[in-house]
Amino acid sequence: MPITRRILLGLLSSSSFFLSAARYAGAAAALGADAPALSFPQGVASGDPRPAGVMLWTRALPAAGTAGADAAGKVPLLLQLSRSDDFSQPLLQVPLSTDAASDYTVRAYLDGLEPDTTYYYRFLGGRFLGGRFPGGRLPGDARPGEAPVTGTLPEGAGSSSRVGQTRTAPAPGQERDVKFAFVSCQNYEDAYYGAWARLLADDAAAPADERIQFVLHLGDFIYERCWNTRPDGSALSRRVPPFPDGVTTEDNRYAVSLADYRHLYRTYLADPELQAARARWPFICTWDDHEFANNNFQSYNTYGEVPQLQARRKASANQAWFEYIPAVLDELVDQPAHDFRPVAGDTPGNDEARDSLCIYRALRWGRNLDLVLTDSRSYRSAPCLPDTLAGELGLPLNSVRLVEIADAGAAYADGNPPAFLPYGDGTIANPARTREPGTLLGPTQRDWLLATLEGSGARWKIWGNALPLLPLRLDLSALPLAGYEDSIFTIDAWSGYPHELAYLMRELAQRQVSGCVSLSGDHHMHGAGTIRRSTTAADAAPVMVDFNVAGISSSPLFDELSVVAARDHPVFQPIVMAEEDGRIVPVWNMTMVDGVFAALTYAKTGLASLARWLGPNHANPGLAYVDTTANGYGLATLTPAEMRVQLVTITGSRQPFSEAPAVAHIASFRLPAWHSGEPPVLQGPAFELGAPFPFQLTTV
Repeated sequence: MPITRRILLGLLSSSSFFLSAARYAGAAAALGADAPALSFPQGVASGDPRPAGVMLWTRALPAAGTAGADAAGKVPLLLQLSRSDDFSQPLLQVPLSTDAASDYTVRAYLDGLEPDTTYYYRFLGGRFLGGRFPGGRLPGDARPGEAPVTGTLPEGAGSSSRVGQTRTAPAPGQERDVKFAFVSCQNYEDAYYGAWARLLADDAAAPADERIQFVLHLGDFIYERCWNTRPDGSALSRRVPPFPDGVTTEDNRYAVSLADYRHLYRTYLADPELQAARARWPFICTWDDHEFANNNFQSYNTYGEVPQLQARRKASANQAWFEYIPAVLDELVDQPAHDFRPVAGDTPGNDEARDSLCIYRALRWGRNLDLVLTDSRSYRSAPCLPDTLAGELGLPLNSVRLVEIADAGAAYADGNPPAFLPYGDGTIANPARTREPGTLLGPTQRDWLLATLEGSGARWKIWGNALPLLPLRLDLSALPLAGYEDSIFTIDAWSGYPHELAYLMRELAQRQVSGCVSLSGDHHMHGAGTIRRSTTAADAAPVMVDFNVAGISSSPLFDELSVVAARDHPVFQPIVMAEEDGRIVPVWNMTMVDGVFAALTYAKTGLASLARWLGPNHANPGLAYVDTTANGYGLATLTPAEMRVQLVTITGSRQPFSEAPAVAHIASFRLPAWHSGEPPVLQGPAFELGAPFPFQLTTV
């Protein structure tokens, strides 16, 4: 038999398995009498459901006081699959193993399953011979959505993980409405996971046909840096224990080794709410920056003024993600994704480390949905501008024009870039004059994305896109007599790569790709808007829609902006925040949607209704909604006729809770299906339970 990618699984990872349900159906496998009892401190999970298969996951540790691994270093365990949560009639029972090389994680891809079907699964260890599991936790007797029970196992009892629930995707041609959650940014230290608790509680209470089918996680599953305090100096909600290795600075600690990144995943996944969510729903994941290093590109971190190559650290981050995030990679035929490939030596090169794992891929969910996931970090070019250049040019922020010149490089103005930058006295040379245009995806991934979207026959093409497409610009040109240009809030997201973004939008328009919607994270805010064919022409036709979801727990964008504005930029503080009746007003929301002039008018008069009348912000065409104070999640429902999206904001979770925190408000949107050659028409927001500033002024 020729060696295929699937057969190679056994060679690539000691704890990855490809299993055929037909082969093991009815098998009565059992563990030997000397098999160790196991604990499952990070619970169970499933990922990347397909019509005939799904990836199952756990981490299985030999219990304290047991012999542990065999002579070969292997720890045996069993996987059970059933259609009922009591496992009275298991569909299969398969022997697996794990070892220290994978940090005792197990990845088992089950093939040959029925489409659009709910399954239950659990992992079993050997008999328990006394004592207690680490932490006194009993890793079993928990149904999906319930917290694991604590206590001592009786003498002679078998060890079991909690029960996980998963489901397969509908068959490719099956007409099936789709409902899923989309989330991002779950900093463990900033808050408790109240958003997960709320999502779990509401889903458990929903009718069966209205429940979530899967979760799309858009990145920042972990945070590699642990700060000493919040930006305002207040205490964090909880702390990650000390790193095995790590680096400690005056302001923070951060991960640098494989042991450090594994430590972060173990800590995050010990949380009961996150663990319950992974046990209840299959997850489909991509990553953003904090799975490796803040604002990284390729294998470089950007902590300081000069990017630093850290290839070994990048390879370690990739390996830990692969071990702890159940994703279908090598099992996909004719797609670029592949499993982790160990790199040799202590000093691998950038390309070798970057390419040790490839996670961009496409999945289908019945007739109505193709889900396309991209990697926004591994293949991008370096930032087009240094942090200090705007100040050297006398600009308050990077202007839209400056970013376009720097990002397009030699291609600017149809191949005629200026020799000098048009600022100050005009004597500063254009440093990007001979530079290749910037790219966020890299040419190979960009071409794959366009080909995949164009070739999709699904009504809806959802782009799992870690970074927002929404323009977040300040229309400083609207200020009379100031002489300012419209400026960009951040160049780390798509706003810093306008050349490639414009190319993507032109190509999608020319290829007449309809039904394409981006779901994005990263910015710790809720947002929604249409994305135009041109990144600068306000009258350009919309091509697609972007919904940006706030963080599960990471501090909202406004929290950091308000501190920075008050401390470092008092001139700009009025367009960021105001104090009214003893409370802080997030004026930044108004600045983004209605414009700088509207925000300043509000700061001077306090008349929010008058200020809203002065909008919209012409520099952000199509931007319909921004809430930079939010934590929460998104819910999407797809039918052949429309897409419905709810951006849910929950009340605070900075303190421990006994009941799921309440919903603060919900912004709802409707997006009717559109045909090739037509523009999308986004309807909303409409609000439930109130609305954030300044939208409460127009809510009936």
